[in-house]
Amino acid sequence: MKCQYCGLNAGLPFRCPFCGGYFCADHRLPEFHACQGIKRGAPASDYFVKGGALEDVKVKSLRGYFSKISKRFHHLFGYTELIHISLGILIVVLVGVSLAINETRSLSLQATLLFALILVSAFIPHELAHKFTAKHYGLWAEFRLSLIGVMVTLISILSPIKIISPGAVMISGEATRETIGKVSLSGPIVNVGLATIFLTLSGFSSIKLLEIIFVQGSIINAFVALFNLIPFGILDGAKILWWNKYFWAITFLSSLILIAVNLTILY
Repeated sequence: MKCQYCGLNAGLPFRCPFCGGYFCADHRLPEFHACQGIKRGAPASDYFVKGGALEDVKVKSLRGYFSKISKRFHHLFGYTELIHISLGILIVVLVGVSLAINETRSLSLQATLLFALILVSAFIPHELAHKFTAKHYGLWAEFRLSLIGVMVTLISILSPIKIISPGAVMISGEATRETIGKVSLSGPIVNVGLATIFLTLSGFSSIKLLEIIFVQGSIINAFVALFNLIPFGILDGAKILWWNKYFWAITFLSSLILIAVNLTILY
C-alpha cells in the first residue's frame, strides 16, 4: 500500500486514528502528514456550566489535563503497538503458567502469578528499553509480533525449554553505528540488572518456594541477555559487537557469570 502523504510503498502501513488515512512509518503521526482530522479545540457544548464561569474553567482545565495525558500516551504507544504488546504479554503469561506447573507440580495461584510476572519482566522491560533508547536518539520505534516468534513461544509452553520471543521492536530512521549499538545494548543491560536483583532477593528469602522463584527469575533474565548477546544475524550481540567489542564482552561475561551462579544455587 502506498503512503497517502509521500506516495512511497509502505510494507507495514499505519492507519491514522484521526483522519483514517494510511501512511508509512515516517508519516504515521498526525503532525507528520498534515492531518486534517484532529479537532482544533472543543465546542462550547462539550463543557458543563454549573453555577457560573468558575465551574466551566475547572472542567476545561480538567479535560485539558486528561487530553494532554492522552496525547502524550498516544505519542509513546500507537494503537496497533498496544494490541501487539498486549497479545505478546498474554502469550508470555501462558508460558509462565506452564513453567509454574513444571516447577511446583501443581497449579498454585501464587506461584503461577509470580512465574508469569517474572517472565513478563524478562520480556517487556527488554523491549521497552530498546524502544525508548531508540526514541531518545530520534528514531521511530514500535513493538511488533512476529509469526515465527509467536509460534516458537507457543511451542515452548509444552516443551521443557522455555523461549520467550513473540516479537521485537522495529526501528526506522537514520542512525550511526554508535546509536545502533547503544539501542541494542539497552535490552540485555536491563536483563542483567533484573537478574542481579532477583539473585539478591533469593539470598534474603527464607521461604524455599520464593527462593526458587527468585532464582528462576534471575536465570531467565540472565539467559535472555546471553541469548540476545550472541553475535549472530539480527540478534543484539551482532550490532553491539559491531559498535564496541568491550561493552559486548563485559555484558556477555556478566550474563554468563549470573547463569553459572544461579545453576550452582539450583543444583
